[in-house]
Amino acid sequence: MLVEQLEYLLPNSWIPMDLRHEKFKVVQLHPSTTEYHVVQSQLGYGTPYFSAIQGVYRVQNPILYAKFRIKAYDFEQRGQYSIKSLFHDTSRENVESICSFNFDWRFGERFKFGPGVYFSTSPYLANKHSSKNNGLFRTMFLTQVLTQNIQTVPGEIFLPDYGFDTALVHNGETYVKYFDGEYYPQYFINYITQT
Repeated sequence: MLVEQLEYLLPNSWIPMDLRHEKFKVVQLHPSTTEYHVVQSQLGYGTPYFSAIQGVYRVQNPILYAKFRIKAYDFEQRGQYSIKSLFHDTSRENVESICSFNFDWRFGERFKFGPGVYFSTSPYLANKHSSKNNGLFRTMFLTQVLTQNIQTVPGEIFLPDYGFDTALVHNGETYVKYFDGEYYPQYFINYITQT
């Protein structure tokens, strides 16, 4: 019964999955598809940092997606909210874990704005703020991020004030999320950085 209800929430564009046996599916997008070009255009293909794209992939994780949609419904009950497409850069060794379990702030290395997951408004900034330990062969996630009550923070903080779900830092260029289920790793792009 739960599986049938879960299928109702999933995007029509997803390739069918056996929800009883597949936890997630990674679908490589063909360069001739519109979906590929939409993702590529958001990445800013052709800029010095992203001239060597090695693949664009859609993440199909029904459980994570359902959690995200349920959280969006919760936000909707409390008022206006938005879903932003934001970027998160990481090493390729983290891809399977993120696709399976989502982003986990406990694996972060720096926490200038507290224990959260950091997303950038541009892929250039995500690459720039990414750990140099991630090497030249990297992965950029294009992530759906829920925001409702945003606290703009000019300096360092540990957590946003009570009632805020998001901290906006670096002059509005970085969003920090502190609560699970408020982001979904929709796509990822494997690329070689030109640092």
